[in-house]
Amino acid sequence: MVTPPTDPTEHAKMEGMGKAARRTGSPTRPTVGTPGTALRHHPIRLLATSWPWRSLGYLAVTPVVATVWALTSWPLLALAGVPLGHVERWRLRWVDHSPAPNPHARDTSSGLADWVRLRARERATWTELLHGIVLVPLSLLNFALFSVVLLVPATILASSVALFVILVLGIDPTAVTTVPDLATAPVNESPLAQLGFAVLGVIMLGLGLYPVTLAAEGQRYLTRLLVSEPNTELAKQLDDMTRSRARITTAFDDERRRIERDLHDGAQQRLTSLVMTLGALKYRHDRGDDITPLIDQARTDAQHAVDELRDIVHGIYPSALNEHDLADALDELAGRAETAGLTTSVNIDLPASLPTEVEVGLYFAASELFTNVTKHARATEVLLLAHHTPQGGVYVTVQDNGQGGASPDGSGLLGVVDRIETLGGHVKIDSPTGGPTRITLEVPCASS
Repeated sequence: MVTPPTDPTEHAKMEGMGKAARRTGSPTRPTVGTPGTALRHHPIRLLATSWPWRSLGYLAVTPVVATVWALTSWPLLALAGVPLGHVERWRLRWVDHSPAPNPHARDTSSGLADWVRLRARERATWTELLHGIVLVPLSLLNFALFSVVLLVPATILASSVALFVILVLGIDPTAVTTVPDLATAPVNESPLAQLGFAVLGVIMLGLGLYPVTLAAEGQRYLTRLLVSEPNTELAKQLDDMTRSRARITTAFDDERRRIERDLHDGAQQRLTSLVMTLGALKYRHDRGDDITPLIDQARTDAQHAVDELRDIVHGIYPSALNEHDLADALDELAGRAETAGLTTSVNIDLPASLPTEVEVGLYFAASELFTNVTKHARATEVLLLAHHTPQGGVYVTVQDNGQGGASPDGSGLLGVVDRIETLGGHVKIDSPTGGPTRITLEVPCASS
C-alpha cells in the first residue's frame, strides 16, 4: 500500500525525506580498503585499480626492510622489534586503509630503564620481534613468487619484443649476440610468432598480479596481527552483541515467566470457571430447569478465555507473517500507521522468501519503531523503505518528521537494537533534537 501525499507541498517534503532516507538506508558498495577486498569484490577489473601495484610495491620493499632491520637492530636484542613495528605500521597504509593503532602503552616515565622494563613486559614487544623473525623467510618467498609469476613472463616479453624488432629490421638474430650458447640456440624467425610470444608474456604478467595481490593480502593480515592492536570496532561490536544476547536471554526468561503467570492467573481460571459452568448447566438440564443464563455465562467465559489467550501469545510470533511475507507485513504496518492519522509513504523491494528469524526480527523491530512514532514522536509523516542487496543484506529504514531526540538507551530502542544485533546486524540511529528521526535496520542474510 503506497499512499503518496496529496498536497504538492507535502509531496515535495516527503520526496525530500525519501531522498535523505535513501542516502542513509540504501545499500552502498562495499568499502574496498585492502587487496583482499579488492580481489574479492572486483576480480575482473582488479588490474584497472591501484591495488596490484600497491601490493607489488609492498612486497618488493619487504626484503629491503628485513635486511636493514637484521643489520641495524640486533643490538636491541629483545626490543629489536619495537622500531620495526613503527615502520611496518607505517607501511601498512600502502595496502590497508584502516588505521593500524600502536599497541604499546604510553610511556610516562623519564628514564631509559623504566622504558625498557615497560616494553619488556608488553606482549606487543614480543610479537613485533616475532614479526621481524618471520619477515626474513617472507622476503625469500616474495623473491620466489616474483621469479615465477613476474620475472619469467617479463623475460619472455622482453626477448620476444627484441626478436620481433630484430626480425622486422631484417637482422640475423645470431649476429647480435656474443654469447655462444645463445648464438647457436634455435630461434623462431617468424615475426608473427614473436609477436604472439610477446602477447603471451603480457597476459602472463597480468595474471601474475593476482597471486601478488593475494600474497600482499596474506602478509598484510599477518603484519596487522603481530604489530597492531586488535580492531577496536570489531571488539566493540562483539561486546555489544554479547550484551544484547544477555539482555535477550533475560527477556526470554521474563517473557516465559509472564506467560506462565498469565496462564495461571487468567486463562486457566477462565477455563476452570467454564468447566464449572458447564457442569452446572448439565445438572440443571437434567432437572429440566432453564439453562439459558448458564449458556450465556459459558459463552462469556469461553470468549474471555480466548481473548486472554490471544493477549498472552501476542508477541510470540506475529500473525501477519503467518499469512504474508515480510514485504506485505511491513506494508500492513504502514497501513495501520495511516489509519492512526499519519501520512505514510512506502517503498519496499524485498525477496519473497527470507529466513524466518530475519523476517520475525525485522518485523518486530519495525513494529516497535512505528509504535514509537505514533506514541512519542509527535510526527505527521512517516517514510518506510525496505530493500535488499545482492551481497545478502536487508535494510529497513523508518523516518519521521517528528520532534527527534530519540534515545538509543530507551527501553523501546534498546529492544530493537538487541533484536537486530542478535541477528548479526546493526542499527543506525539519527535523531537530532527537533527532528527528523531516521532509523535504519541492517541485517546480513541470504534469501532462501
